[in-house]
Amino acid sequence: MKKIVVFFVLFISVGLALAQAPNWDVKENEYQYTMTIVARLNVNGKALVKSGDKVAAFVGNVCRGVSGVTYVASEKKYYAFLTVFSNQQNESISFKLYDSSADKVTTVSKPLVFVVNEHKGNLFQSYSIAEPALNHLSEILSFSFKDINSLSSTVSNGLVKVNISESYPLTNLKPVFTLSAGASLFKNKVLQKSGDVTDNFSSEITYQVLSEDESSLKTYKVSVGASVDLTLFYKKDAVCYAGGAIKVVSKREGALVQVTSNGKTVATRQIINGEALFPDLNAGSYIATLGNEWKIINIRVKEK
Repeated sequence: MKKIVVFFVLFISVGLALAQAPNWDVKENEYQYTMTIVARLNVNGKALVKSGDKVAAFVGNVCRGVSGVTYVASEKKYYAFLTVFSNQQNESISFKLYDSSADKVTTVSKPLVFVVNEHKGNLFQSYSIAEPALNHLSEILSFSFKDINSLSSTVSNGLVKVNISESYPLTNLKPVFTLSAGASLFKNKVLQKSGDVTDNFSSEITYQVLSEDESSLKTYKVSVGASVDLTLFYKKDAVCYAGGAIKVVSKREGALVQVTSNGKTVATRQIINGEALFPDLNAGSYIATLGNEWKIINIRVKEK
């Protein structure tokens, strides 16, 4: 007896759930014109990807098109391939979304004007049917590189210009970027993840930013310049019980620094860990040289 009761409870529950699913239907034979849409569906920030999820197009209370969602393996996304029917141009089309997991119908606030034989959306840049509407902005907000302090970085009118130290090779940089909320960055239609992909910036690179609702696709050209690192020269004067010192600080790791006095080489050191140190120097005039940079350094005897 208990099994029978449980069965009836389950049967009634399932029946009620199925009864709540919308019975959307369009009488295609009554219309002579169509327009088609490749769309992605979203309710409250959640993509609709279940087999029971649906979208329907309406003029007033009359259903003019219905579609479920289809998985496209090449894009790893779900799309609704919707055909909308009409007998006249410029009708206002509204949409309703059915979320099968929540068993809920949502009315979309953004309408669409019917245009005979028009096609909207594709697999890369689909038409968004969402409530609330997704973000339409497609901006690069900031652009830099992982583990590198940019000397400057500007974004203006589709151009991104970044300046970094010459000590970093332009051929091996990982972009770090921020975008408009929900937007995505692409290179040759391949999705880019911030701080993840190494690229060669010795020449200009073109990116595209796709807005969250996929209505806006903006092109950006990124160029990177390398600035010469200024070498820093420091000195410590001698005292009666110890010689003076010269320290040369540079990002040119491994480069040779030469210290001369009166035309004679006093010492030569490599830049190691960013510096070369010349200790125990007598009072006098010295020239420290690194590549094309040089500085006259006078070491004096410091009195107490």
